[in-house]
Parts: sequence; C-alpha cells; structure tokens
Amino acid sequence: MKKYFQSELYKLDPYIPGEQPGLGKKIVKLNTNENPYPPTPKINAVVSSIIKKGLLKRYPNPTSEELRKTIAKQNGISKDMILITNGSDEGLSLLFRAILAPKSKVVIPYPTYSLYPILTSIEMNGSTIEKIPLLENLHFDFQKLKKSKGDILAFASPNAPTGILEDENELLYLISHFNGMVLCDEAYIDFAPPGSSLIQFVKRYPNLIVSRTFSKSYSLAGLRVGYLVSNEDNISLLNKIKDSYNLGMIEESIAIEAVKDKKYLDKIIRMILKSREHLSIELSNMLFTVIKSDTNFLFVKPPQNINPIELFEYLKKKYIYIRYFKDDICKSYLRITIGSQKENKILIKEIKSYLLKR
Repeated sequence: MKKYFQSELYKLDPYIPGEQPGLGKKIVKLNTNENPYPPTPKINAVVSSIIKKGLLKRYPNPTSEELRKTIAKQNGISKDMILITNGSDEGLSLLFRAILAPKSKVVIPYPTYSLYPILTSIEMNGSTIEKIPLLENLHFDFQKLKKSKGDILAFASPNAPTGILEDENELLYLISHFNGMVLCDEAYIDFAPPGSSLIQFVKRYPNLIVSRTFSKSYSLAGLRVGYLVSNEDNISLLNKIKDSYNLGMIEESIAIEAVKDKKYLDKIIRMILKSREHLSIELSNMLFTVIKSDTNFLFVKPPQNINPIELFEYLKKKYIYIRYFKDDICKSYLRITIGSQKENKILIKEIKSYLLKR
C-alpha cells in the first residue's frame, strides 16, 4: 500500500488525554484536573448579547485585542507581551514549531506534562528529547538540569503530575543559565501561593516564556483559551505563525468576563484549597503517602499492601475516574483531581470500602 505521508508520521505515538466518558453519565470525574465548579455567572449576559446582536456572522478580532488588554492590566504588563491561543496547548505547539530546527534538542524534568515529548516528535525533523529524572523526593534534579544544554527547556510549574512547586530562586538560576528558550507552563499556578507566577520575570529574562490556561482555575476547560507571555520581540515572532483567527468571539468575551470577576475566582480557589486539605488529611489517615500539592490535584501513593492499578480499576467500576501513569517513577502513585465536597465524599467512601476488603 502506497504511503502518502511522511514516514515519521506512521511511527509517531500520539498524545493520549485522560479518559472522557460520555456527557450525561453519572460518574465522579477526577481524572483530568477539571474544576468541579461552574465558571462565573457573568458570562451568561455577554454570550446572550453576542447572539442577540447577530455578531456571529462576523470574524472575531484576529489578535483577541480586548482579552490581551484585560490580561495585561491584571498582570501589570504590556498587551504586546501576550499571545492569546486556542487553549494553552496551541501556544506550546507554536513555540516548539518556532524553535525546533532539524535535530534540535528539548530538555525536560521527568515526569512533567506528557505533551512535551509528543510536540517534539510531531516536528518530524529528528529533534530529540532529554529526560532528566526527578529526585527520589519527586523534586527537580536542579544539579543535572543546570548542566543540561538544548534549544528548549520545558517544565510545568507547579509540576504535573506531582503537584510540586519548585523554589523560585532555583528556577530563576536555571533560566538564567540555560542556553536556549525556557517554557514555564503555569496551568495550575492559581492554586499555588499568591506571587508564585514567573510572569513577573519575563522582562528580566529574554529566554523565558510563560504559558497559562483558562481550563483549570477559571472552569473553562470546554472553551479552549490560553495564552503565552514573554517579551515583545518573542511574542511578535510567534504571532507570525499562529492561525489568522485562532480564538472565537464568544471564547474571547467569556474569557474577559472570567478575568474581570476576580472575586468569584478567589472564592472558587478557596473552596478547592479547602477541599484539597480535607482530602489530603483523609487519605493520610488511610495510610496513603500524600505529596504536598500546590495544584488542584493530589499525587498519592496507596498503602504498601495496595496495588495502585487494582485500586484504579476498582474505582472505575464504581464510576469514579482518577488517573494512573505507567512510567517508572509514577507507577506507584495515583493522581486525583480535587472534586466538589460531594464528589470527594463519594471517593473517600469507596476507597475505605476497598481497603476493608483487602
């Protein structure tokens, strides 16, 4: 059979997202780090207004001008330091495409967000990835990372799937000494202590790009809105390769209202942090090893006599979805999204039931 595509495409392993059960099924979904609460109710009026005015027959603003202004005001930066993207994944894809020439190298702590190796392979140009394993305590191995060289250094901060936020000074030293571009992926930063974002340092470090998303803290995973922040020159170059209209009019308008309603955002984050603490205590009392988290999920190791895969499968049969990763470092752990109080109670009840049967 004739092959019409690049030979590398036939060998490429695609990114596999967390399982998405059909809508409407009665499950407890704690496997993809979605927010259990709805987005700000203020989005309803703006969506209705767009539809009533018949604006959907028009193209959206090609650079999401008003959303960039809103985000810039929130962060005390210029709008020209922001590139709005169709989910943060588009931003990451643009960055890798812009930088990875044939036989380039990407450096990552391992594990971190599993999309980075896929984005490297997708370039299909012989680019390679160097994985620097986490330390035994699941923190970055800064000694080895500082010695690494490559075209891109990519990591999540706080990291995924561990939920750990690394020391700011260690990260800044690493950025200042890396010879290529550094991607700091802050998908979960709103669940970390205030002031943890590295956006405040993009003016100081010309090789720093920060990625953000509306999927987690803003409860807008179904909308697909994200953005990159860097100096004006970097953003101007990336703008050259983005799609002409990469974000819809409704998406931009909803995201603007979400950013503006900081009171609602803070309320939702407080609720999740409270639930995170409660769930952490409950699991610790059941002899789980719970890694300190600065995200909206927990990375936990079941008690010694409990096989994590078996617990994962048991919960799935009870219509409770969590996440299991098979790689060498993660295989002893489970990742659990922080759900609503009701969802967390169901999870705890079923885990206790499982443990009693062992």
